Amino acid sequence: MISDSMRIALLQHTPVPADIDAALQRLDQYGQTAASDGCELLLVPEASITGYNIDKALMQSVALDANGDTTAAIANLCRKHNIAMAYGFAENDNGSFYNCVQLMDRQGEIQGKYRKTHLWGSLDQALFSAGESLACGSQNMLAEINGFKIGLLICYDIEFPECVRELALHGADLILTPTGLMQPYREVAEQVVPVRAYESQLFIAYANYCGSERELTYEGRSCIVGPDGKDLARAQSDTTLLVADISKQAIAKQRQSLPYHRDRRPSLYRALKKETA
Repeated sequence: MISDSMRIALLQHTPVPADIDAALQRLDQYGQTAASDGCELLLVPEASITGYNIDKALMQSVALDANGDTTAAIANLCRKHNIAMAYGFAENDNGSFYNCVQLMDRQGEIQGKYRKTHLWGSLDQALFSAGESLACGSQNMLAEINGFKIGLLICYDIEFPECVRELALHGADLILTPTGLMQPYREVAEQVVPVRAYESQLFIAYANYCGSERELTYEGRSCIVGPDGKDLARAQSDTTLLVADISKQAIAKQRQSLPYHRDRRPSLYRALKKETA
């Protein structure tokens, strides 16, 4: 059913690397909990299904075909709980490996897949190839769930304002951002994400880990932020299921109050299209 509002859920959890059965059990548990609370969409962290900070050989052994058996299992969970799910995983595409997020609707149909385009430091660069498009599919910049236009980014991508603005200009109402934000970068969750939502006047759901994975300690601080830059829900540093209601009216109200989109002058921003050192 298409409506002007939607209730969404975001799970912050501790990583269980390279344990796909445990990841599916977690999706089953929290998918049921979120659906019971009236949520229509559940988001989990970066590479939540496979683990993120794992060595290269292990990553390649657990990396998933985007249309394989694990995808079929998650599709069954979407149908079982009548809820859409966005989940991160390491993707194996014929021997090329990507940091990926996939969005399924409540019927278990894939509505979008996105590969991380901005790789974070030696960790990402040692494991993955970079995606080459902000589109969530081969042609479509945005997916759609219950009438809401949804963009997909992963972790470090959200720190580039150009990414969010590009999705906003294509009509995004909501950007789903699974992440693995580690210490000492809490300001990204607490300051950057709200600013991205405010300046592009849309909703952002930012799903992080808590706890640790090998040498990394994750910041937690997952959030759902409105188009006015204010938190609708914010986690601390433990496992948490966040729930918030989002609406198109809130976007329209903010854009009427502060007409950033109308008042832009793209002809002045020519340097944004140039390669820089």
